[in-house]
Amino acid sequence: MRPTVFGGAGLTGSNQGGLVLSADAKSLLVVNAGSNDISAFRVNHSGLTLTDKVGSKGTFPISVTVHENVVYVLNAGGKDAAGNIAGFHLNDDGKLSAISGSVQPLSGKTAPAQISFNPTGSVLVVAEKSTSLIDIYTVDSNGVATGPTTHALSGTTPFGFAIDKKGQLIVSEAAGGSSGTSAVSSYSLSNTGDLSTVSNSVPDTQMAACWLVVTGNSRFAYTANAHSGTISSYSIASSGEITLLQVVAANTGAGNLDIALTGSSGFLYNFINASHTIEGLAYIPTEA
Repeated sequence: MRPTVFGGAGLTGSNQGGLVLSADAKSLLVVNAGSNDISAFRVNHSGLTLTDKVGSKGTFPISVTVHENVVYVLNAGGKDAAGNIAGFHLNDDGKLSAISGSVQPLSGKTAPAQISFNPTGSVLVVAEKSTSLIDIYTVDSNGVATGPTTHALSGTTPFGFAIDKKGQLIVSEAAGGSSGTSAVSSYSLSNTGDLSTVSNSVPDTQMAACWLVVTGNSRFAYTANAHSGTISSYSIASSGEITLLQVVAANTGAGNLDIALTGSSGFLYNFINASHTIEGLAYIPTEA
């Protein structure tokens, strides 16, 4: 397969959700932080075909999410611009069209980390690193977001998160990267945007818990500890309560900057920045 030109500049690799595949695996969305736009691709057997590139309606886009034909991008902002979110419709031809009234602010001039839809597409979640806040937006049937309402994180520095099939929000807490302070917390998220804490910070005793994924059965979470070069595992109860399973579920080496699960959750892939490699790990189910 030949490499594909993304049609933009400065794809961000330091935040979760910099590129996302649609649920039907037909479209790939990518943020281009250097050129303040997002690219859309059609996925086919021969590779990727660029179908559109549009401005992100803000500065320094870092994360993107899609639910059916609605796309939202998170713009981090910059020195002279505050961050925001902006929505687009993804049309059948792969083109993106801006949703009128969808541009909404963050809690203030902050350092956001990630944006994601809940499973029903009725709620958007944004994590803010510098304020340790979770922003919640409700989304109407036309794809227009309203908000945010803000919620204090259990710990500090939310970096990555995942929303499982039950709508439970699992958040990694990098805590500034200090030794032994990284943790994961969990929250109940309703389809109308109500958020309540289930598990306060559960430490993994590692450094800089950043990227986080949840298995397809919503029973386990894995977080990559970027400064420790390890992956920690947690179990997720039906109530959303989390328990640390293994402090070190895998040793990956320093600079493990991103993780992803296959569709069946059978394998976990970890990007190791220090060695510029991708490591594949077998997911071995463990009784919680």
